[in-house]
This record gives sequence, C-alpha cells and structure tokens, in this order.
Amino acid sequence: MLVPLAQAANAGDGAPIGQIAIVAVATTLVTVLVLGLIALYRRGGARPLRALADAAERGLGLPGWAAVPAFAGIAFGACALFGVTWDVALHLDQGRDEGPLGTLAHYPILVGLLGLFQSGLLAVGMAPARRAESSRVALRIRGLWPVPLSAALMLVASSMAFLGFPLDDGWHRMFGQDVTLWGPTHVMMIACAVLGVIAAILLLVEGARVAGRDLHHPAGVAMRPIPVLFGGVTLLGWAIMVGEFDWGVPQYRMVWHPLLLAFAAAQGLTMARIWGGRGAALAAWAMYFPLLGILSLLVGGPLGQSMPALPLFLVHAVVVELLALRGVRRPLAFGAVAGLACGTIGFAAEYAWSHLVLPLPWTPALLPEGLPTSIVAGVAGGVLGAVFVGALTNTLAPGRAPRIAAWAAAVAVVLTGANALAARAPEGVSARIQVADVHRAEQPGRAGVGEVGQVRVRFDPPSVTDGAHWVQITGWQGGGLFVDRLRKAADGTWASTKPVPLDGNWKSLVRVHEGRTMLSAPIVMPRDAAIGFGGYPVRSDVVRPMVFDHELLQIERKPDIPAWLWTPAILAVLGLVALLMYGCGRVAGRIGRGSAASPVATVGPGWVGRTAGDALRRLGGGGRRPPTVRPS
Repeated sequence: MLVPLAQAANAGDGAPIGQIAIVAVATTLVTVLVLGLIALYRRGGARPLRALADAAERGLGLPGWAAVPAFAGIAFGACALFGVTWDVALHLDQGRDEGPLGTLAHYPILVGLLGLFQSGLLAVGMAPARRAESSRVALRIRGLWPVPLSAALMLVASSMAFLGFPLDDGWHRMFGQDVTLWGPTHVMMIACAVLGVIAAILLLVEGARVAGRDLHHPAGVAMRPIPVLFGGVTLLGWAIMVGEFDWGVPQYRMVWHPLLLAFAAAQGLTMARIWGGRGAALAAWAMYFPLLGILSLLVGGPLGQSMPALPLFLVHAVVVELLALRGVRRPLAFGAVAGLACGTIGFAAEYAWSHLVLPLPWTPALLPEGLPTSIVAGVAGGVLGAVFVGALTNTLAPGRAPRIAAWAAAVAVVLTGANALAARAPEGVSARIQVADVHRAEQPGRAGVGEVGQVRVRFDPPSVTDGAHWVQITGWQGGGLFVDRLRKAADGTWASTKPVPLDGNWKSLVRVHEGRTMLSAPIVMPRDAAIGFGGYPVRSDVVRPMVFDHELLQIERKPDIPAWLWTPAILAVLGLVALLMYGCGRVAGRIGRGSAASPVATVGPGWVGRTAGDALRRLGGGGRRPPTVRPS
C-alpha cells in the first residue's frame, strides 16, 4: 500500500530490507532460469524458444535470434512505461511509498525493467554460433560465440536501467527521498530503459541486414516500420521526461518545457522521415499519441489518479512532412531546417496547445528566453537525428563535417540545459497569506470530504510577481492533485479561484516562478515525524518567508548533505547515461559501416513480407523502392 506523507516511517532511510531481499531473490531466480534456457538453446534444446524463433522467421523474414529478444524488449519497455506513468501520478496524489513493493505501480516497472534485462540476455544468448550466420559487426570475444553489436548494447542499457532500482534505494539512504521525476536515479532508469528499447530496434536492423532484408532492399517491405519505431519511441521517451509539466507540478524552470519538446520532435520526426520516406513522421506521431493517450486515460480513469496532459507534436510532424515533400536531398541540412521549424512553428503550436490542456499554460513571459532556446534545441535535435540515420545507413558524407555538426549540436543542447538549470531564490521575499470561508466540501481526487477555503496572498515586495510564468497554489499528496492559477486583484493581492484543500495530508503551497526565480511559501503542510518536520498549520492571517521551491517540494531530502558529495553523485549518474547515449550512436555507425547489399544468412521473406509485397503490387507500388537516403 502507498504510505501517506504524514504516516511513512524511516523516510530517509530507503526501503525495508525485507522488500529488497524479495526483489533480489526474485531477480536472481528469473535470471538463473533465463540463463538455463539459453544454455539449453545453445545445446539444441529449449523447444518452445526455438519454435518462437522459427515462427518469427516464417512470419517476419527476420532471423529468430534478432526478432524474439527485440520484440520482447519492446514489449517489456512498454510495460515499464505504463508503470512509470502510473507511479508518478501516485506520488503526486499520495506521497512517498514504503519501498519497491509498497505500491502496485512499481510492479509493472519492476516487471518491465527485469523483462528488458532478460531480453538483453536472450539477445546475446540466442546469437548464432557460426560466423556465416552472424552479423558482420558482431563482437568477437574469445571463448564466446559472435555477439551482435546491438545485443551487447541492449544488455548494457537494460542492465543499467534495472540497476537503477537498487541505486535509487541507495540514493534515498544517502540523500533522502527527492520526490521528483528528475531525480538522478529516476532519470537513469527511464533514459537507460528507452535506450534499451532503441537497442532492441537496432537489433532488428542488424538482423534484417544479416538476412539481406533492410527496408531499402526490394524484399524488405516488412522492415519499413522500423524508422517509425525509432521516431515513435524517441517521442515517447522524451514525453515521459516532461511529465511534471503535464501534471502541472513542475519543479524546474518553465524554459525546460519548450527546450525538451523542440529537441524531441526534431530528433524523432527527422529520423523517421529521412529514413522511412513519405508519411513516416506522421506515422511516428500516430504511434506516439494514441499510446501515451491511452496510458493517460487509464491512469486518470480506471486507476483513479490525476490524469496528465500530453505534448501534441502533431504540428511538428505535419511541418516535417511538408518540408520533405520534394524529397530529402541533403539530410543534414534538412535536419537543421526541420529542427528550426520545430523550434518556431512547433513552439507556436505547443503554446496554443498548452492553453487547452495544461494546468500551467505557457505565457508571454516565456517568449524572450523560451523561443530562442526552442530554436537552438530544435536545430540540435534535427542535426543529431540526421547524423544518427546517416550513420545507421552508412550515407554520411565523407570528411569531418557530420561529426563536427553532431558534436556542435550536442554541446548546444548541454549549454541550453545548463542555462535552464540555473535558478535562484532571492532573500527577503515574504507572502502574507489570508485564509477565509473555511468549510467542509469535496476535495480533489480520492481525498473525500475535508476542509477547504479561499486564499488571498500579498507578496512583499510586490515586484516578485512582475512578468511571472506562474503565480499559483499547488496542493498535492493529500489524496489528489490541486493546481490553481491565482487571479490578481486591483489592490495588488492575488486570490484563489477555487477552494483550496487545507487538512489531512495535503501540502498546499503558494508558488511563484519569474525568470530564474522559483519561490514557495506554505499555506498548510502536515507534521512528518519520520523526517523530523514540524509542519505548518493553517492560519487565518500569517506572514511566511518565501524560500527556494525545492525546499518545500522536496522536504524529504536531507538538508545536511555536503555539496562535495551531492554534486559528484549527480554527475556520476548522469555521466553514465550520457556515455550510453554516445555508445548508442557509435553502435549505429558500426552497424551502418558493416552493412552489405547481399544477405549473410538465408531467411525467407516471411508471411508479412510476402503479404505486404503482394498488396503493394496490387496497388501499383510493387516496383517502387522507398526513398534512398543520400549522403549528408
């Protein structure tokens, strides 16, 4: 069960040892079983696994050693995605939990990450022993069979994603519970899981090329959805990372939102369109939007939690398709232009969309910093997407220009991210909070009937709200989620527009975000003995200092951790993720350089390939090949 904020014990000490032991034993048993299955398979046994591999070859025209673990990895990645969406909603509505087995939302995450890791083991274990049947870029390890390069990447990425669970517990024991989606170990789990799924798609590419069935070969019609998978997974991965904005409880500056949306759209849609040809960007969107939309509806409907909005990305996809109507003759230039369009036209579209669906929509105050940042991130994402596809298809122009462009784009993204991280909390700012009309009424979510009231706030100095991105009240972890944008009155005070929850486990805060300034003041926060927090009771009229936003939103974090320990720990975790991203690009390049026009192994086109090919011929498109990717 999920433990409410005021009732959790040992909040800063990590999960109970018993739960950790259960997860460790279960993980070990499953891993031993999978390793035993691999040993049987390599000795000619494991008939169910062989039957599955044969069925994949007959159906898809792909080697079974690539198809089985790749599709298993993609499926388990989707399971983890569902769990993360549910888990974030639970934390926003209910507060922290009591460990890895303390909430039902953790189970799909555990199953997804563990399954992704086991899929990585299968990807290595099912690889063919004979060189004639293996990939030309397979790793040659003494004493071991040739290991597909993408299988090795998948195993490493999935291992790091699953390792994030115990590391997350260790992080909480050292630093306390940072209740944010962007906690370093949370970012590690999500990013490495997404990279593990991308590695699974790369395994499909590597297997297709072994069979001579890349989508640019006439017999590779069944492989044409692969670029769409790349684009859709990229959109999904980045969309998950902006979840706090979708729920209306962002803990970081508003400029992050357009930055990540422009980068995600440009990178994912450019990859899909350059490689997949006409309609591939729209197809990637058609994969992303319904899937994440269904997850959001499940969380907000049957599961009974606060439902997030989701990024639109549709206008980005349409613009990318329109720019490519006459073909993509220079992919690198196209990526930059498409990224510019995502950073400008896409920015305008998401601005309008935010006013339709987001609890905290974008405001004119975002334009001076948000639009230039969006442009830089969009161009960088488009360039990186184009270089990735060029490396994977071995069509990068000779010379150093593509590499220089990729590094410049990466540096630009890092610099814009570093700028977005810079936030401050001016001293001497206070809020006079007046609470009136207190009565009992239905509260948000599953909180039931409780005390609510109208809130009026006067800020000192009043200029702290000038040009603010938001002046609002956030109420959370009381059984639901409450977000209310305050209305400014003629006398300079700011008033709530709906009743604010005031009792139970609700943490209701006044929040102001202006430029780099992020401040909060408590209206009510319950006592929390587990972390030695005395709480803030409701007062009809009280003046409270405004402090840095994280001090109240992440009250569980231990305040006495020295910077020399905190900062290196963050850099180490994020450095691992960055290294894996770089490795993903290198693997794509190796696969691209090792591709060949003729098959290495004989695998039939499969039922899907034959059916799709026949359908294309009947429609008059059987003799047409997908657009060839030209050198950048």
